[in-house]
Amino acid sequence: MVDQATNTVVPDDDDVAAAAELHETAGSRSLDAAARLMDQLSGNLDGVEDLTPYLERLVQAVNANIDGCDSVGVTVVMEDRPRTAAYTTAATLEIDAVQYAVGDGPCLDAFRNGRENLVDFTGGEERWPAFIQGCDPGEVQTLLALPLISADRRYGALNLYGNARHAFDHTERRLARMAASRAADALAAAVTLAGARAVAGQMEQAMASRAVIEQAKGILMARHSIDEMVAFELLRRQSQEQNLKLRVLASQLVSEVRSTRSEAM
Repeated sequence: MVDQATNTVVPDDDDVAAAAELHETAGSRSLDAAARLMDQLSGNLDGVEDLTPYLERLVQAVNANIDGCDSVGVTVVMEDRPRTAAYTTAATLEIDAVQYAVGDGPCLDAFRNGRENLVDFTGGEERWPAFIQGCDPGEVQTLLALPLISADRRYGALNLYGNARHAFDHTERRLARMAASRAADALAAAVTLAGARAVAGQMEQAMASRAVIEQAKGILMARHSIDEMVAFELLRRQSQEQNLKLRVLASQLVSEVRSTRSEAM
């Protein structure tokens, strides 16, 4: 739910009910995960520029708190165009890109029809044949796409990827619904603040910044022998400590490496 007075994304009665059901069905471990999610996904959106950092924080929180989840992405549809607004690993971008290219797939279907889609890539999936034929999921075996709905308006889909079959059970799906609700509320708040066109423009700006962030992640991965997610977390923490936007920090790192290489030549 969005507090209209402050544009704060806050838990509502549905969140409390969902957390209670999780506690009853799966015990304290699931309740702890739900509590962590609601805590990590609360916050203020003071302007449209706060949307991308919030969605980036959301995908990291989902990835960390939902069992079976190996990567996460958010598809946002604004001005009739789908975009991947935030993600944890670049490997899943190909899955998104195929859907956007053919105009169909589980994430777009979740957005258009407001329904959850659970895909087993190794189980002979027959829905969305153009997507399945054109998609190489790599290590991903399970995809869970949930619609982003706030006040009966659909904004996109929250996409969870698992490298195991049947990665998401009833408990994980309920947790994912809570996160999808928060993502939808954040998008609704941004549209209320600035309008759909401004949100679409912010998405374009975020996509333009992503290339340099990917370069910076690659530098850190090679330098420290770490994986992609650890490299992003390193960037994120350093940006907070230095009070710099992530893209600015990434650009500085890439520039420093290029400068060092030029001096060595």
